Amino acid sequence: MSIIPNLPEKNPEIFIINKFAEEKMFKSIGARIIKGETVKNLTAPTNTHIDMQLVHLGENIFVCEKTLFPYYKKLLGTRFNIVCGSSALKSHYPDDIAYNIARVGRFVIHNFKYTDAVIKKYISDNNLECVNVSQGYAKCNVCVVDEMSVITEDKGIFDACIKCGIDALLISGGYVLLKGYKNGFIGGASVKVNKNTLAFFGDIKLHPDYAKIENFLKKRNISAVSLKNGNLEDIGSAIVI
Repeated sequence: MSIIPNLPEKNPEIFIINKFAEEKMFKSIGARIIKGETVKNLTAPTNTHIDMQLVHLGENIFVCEKTLFPYYKKLLGTRFNIVCGSSALKSHYPDDIAYNIARVGRFVIHNFKYTDAVIKKYISDNNLECVNVSQGYAKCNVCVVDEMSVITEDKGIFDACIKCGIDALLISGGYVLLKGYKNGFIGGASVKVNKNTLAFFGDIKLHPDYAKIENFLKKRNISAVSLKNGNLEDIGSAIVI
């Protein structure tokens, strides 16, 4: 079976999560938890966000932020093909976004002016379709629903997806917590945990657009589950394997 990033068919064996995330959120799914590391050149809290430092490209291939290659190679290298990215992240935009891509089926969403060169080569070699957007924090802003559907708060991403044939739901921004920032984003507050379940880090029912989200998911035979109480929190999503 082909392994498509962000879209597990069944409950995962492994969660790779923010090192400061609440582990108990994931216990009900029964997967092994692996914690990421800190990108020293980034500032808290995004310096521990998985979507800033590690990308599942496809099958068992992963690319990681350059300075974290020894960490992820030691942690995952016996089972997975861990590739060192060419970009060492820096603290200020756009030098912090090289790995923040959103893979949606055969599509890859990002501001490709700043995408890591190793990722670009993989995209080209595998004939994936690029959806270029001005928003550099693409993965943060994209909640992957299925191979052809996403949820986002970003109007530019929404428009680009619709133009490329990706079904997108545009929701209100500002209702996801991220310490130190005005708000976080729906992509960083969610992760698909199996074909028919989309999990949220917080109570999705508290979002003002919950009815629209529920209807969008229901049409695709997907259920929303909340992994903890309280408002949604952007923890940098998670990688499921």
